[in-house]
Amino acid sequence: MATHVAHESHGNHPMGLVAFITLMAGGLFSALWVITLTELPAHKGTNIAYGIIALGLLLTSAAIYASLTRHLHHSPVVPDNTPAEIERYLDKVHRAGQ
Repeated sequence: MATHVAHESHGNHPMGLVAFITLMAGGLFSALWVITLTELPAHKGTNIAYGIIALGLLLTSAAIYASLTRHLHHSPVVPDNTPAEIERYLDKVHRAGQ
């Protein structure tokens, strides 16, 4: 009986978590940007800063997701469940059990 246990990735990439957190932070700064719109022109600098930070975070998140999609050849947050990937996984598990 084989004692070697093969580990199979769950399909998620650690940078997917970074992109998700960046996306959430971008949403937070977007909300702050909209809120400070009501206080113009008194807080014009703050409003511009929130807008630039929000845009930067959202673009960073989009760039990470796009890069991971090209690198992994599928979504960085959803495992690849194509028939070919399922067959490859089952073949790998079957070989590891022998």
